[in-house]
Amino acid sequence: MKIDRPRGICHTCQEPFKSGTTYNSTLQIAAESWVRRDYCEKCWKQQSPEEVIAEWKVKVEKKKKHVLSESAIWQVLKSGNPDIGTKPLTYILCLMMARKRKLRVTKTLTKKGQEFQTYSNISRKIEITVTVPNLTPVAFQKLQREMDDFFSSDES
Repeated sequence: MKIDRPRGICHTCQEPFKSGTTYNSTLQIAAESWVRRDYCEKCWKQQSPEEVIAEWKVKVEKKKKHVLSESAIWQVLKSGNPDIGTKPLTYILCLMMARKRKLRVTKTLTKKGQEFQTYSNISRKIEITVTVPNLTPVAFQKLQREMDDFFSSDES
């Protein structure tokens, strides 16, 4: 099932959400998909959604544009820094490039309960072994921030 993306406007009054404000979102199940609705504070107090599966608050912040720079990813993977393979972000970068069929897993190994994967690209002369991270909620949040920082640029 597909979840609607936020549109940046209130579902009821159609006013755009301004930077720095907070709005409320709800999630409902429809026949073939999920229905997401976003409400400004004023409309939130007046609405009474039926059969809401989830509701949460969202703070509007300055928009960032996400850019997948393959050049930057290759630079990270070719850096030669011995610590780079222990970083969860490096593992995610390898997964992304494997998904795009630009890297492939050539070996998986488990040592003392920790899993390691080796990724390679022969034409680029890359072979990198990365730690498969055990992502606790705190580690996952940190990884999300790192990914956002790596792939974002301020919108003009």
